[in-house]
Amino acid sequence: MPRKYSTYNIAIATILLLIVVIGLLILFMNPTKKRTRKPVDTTIVEKAAKPNTVFRKDGELRFLNSKTNEVIAVIDIEVADDDAAREQGLMYRDSMAENVGMLFLMGIEELQAFWMKNTILPLDIMFVDSERRIVSIHRNCKPYSLDQIPSGKPAIFVVEVNAGYTEKYGIKVGDLISF
Repeated sequence: MPRKYSTYNIAIATILLLIVVIGLLILFMNPTKKRTRKPVDTTIVEKAAKPNTVFRKDGELRFLNSKTNEVIAVIDIEVADDDAAREQGLMYRDSMAENVGMLFLMGIEELQAFWMKNTILPLDIMFVDSERRIVSIHRNCKPYSLDQIPSGKPAIFVVEVNAGYTEKYGIKVGDLISF
């Protein structure tokens, strides 16, 4: 004889089945643990702790008085003569001796512009033309600044020294360099 199920038994079986399904969903989907993707940070952050680059002496540079051709001062220079070296420049260096600087060989005499990105030390920046005459000097350039430091006139060489060096030795626009 066929068994009849009462409405009560069907309701109880349905409720129990729903409880089991919901329990399995909770167990396997774990709604308290939201699966979210971390937002991608699109800002570019430079490494703050890049190793301090040690000075490499590539030669000497003399500053000459434009009227008398007498030597005003002499510095040891590190030469930046390729794109990678020019891009790196004096970035990340936290000290530099007074009689040391960097000479950038730009390759083409044209208007130049530098910045102080990731440069810890304040610098004096001199732009020099193909006749090796200083065409502009920017004194005490602000560390970490992204502001453009323009040559103002075409230049093929750029010399960077510690801030205050050009004033201390009386180096001025029109003076010459020799290396």
